[in-house]
Amino acid sequence: MNKKKIIIALFLILLAIFIICAIIYTYATFTSEFSGDMKIDSATWKIIVNNTDISSSTVKTFTIDALNVDESQGVESGKLAPGLNGNFNILIDPSDTDVSIKYEIKLDTQYIDNANIEIVSVNEINNNKDLINTNKNEYTGTILLDDIKKGTTDNIQVNVKWEDNDLKDIDIGEKPNNQIKIPVEIKVSQYLGETIEKYDG
Repeated sequence: MNKKKIIIALFLILLAIFIICAIIYTYATFTSEFSGDMKIDSATWKIIVNNTDISSSTVKTFTIDALNVDESQGVESGKLAPGLNGNFNILIDPSDTDVSIKYEIKLDTQYIDNANIEIVSVNEINNNKDLINTNKNEYTGTILLDDIKKGTTDNIQVNVKWEDNDLKDIDIGEKPNNQIKIPVEIKVSQYLGETIEKYDG
């Protein structure tokens, strides 16, 4: 083997060693980063929803029975009546959490559907985020870790309207101490950057 062939062979061997080392380093880095993103055992996880700590539960159900109502002459303050609009808020505070979060809100509208009350809109109003409508009366939002470190809280406002319907309105009005009750299910989990599909129905 002449000198030129020996040099080429040595060059190819060194190149192969370099490529193998680069692959091993890249794989080790990727594995480390992936494991780091997935591991939350030692991360702080504390989620407060409307002043209630839901950290120990994957799913929490609240019943909303108090609405902020547009004032109207002839209607008692805080009471919803035909033709009036109202709203309630869901405040999500993950400020003591060390990972990005995803929250899923499910509104049980069975009672208000029967009462002829319609959900007009569901919006995040603190940071003007777009919530994703993932199913009928189900909405999903995220708070990224960088925003959590800045003290970001999301305030979800649900706006409702009582449609005029004389027969239903009379029936509801005749029930003593009748209240509007809306069960709300909230699920909070770690957000890993997955795509959140929008509901097409």
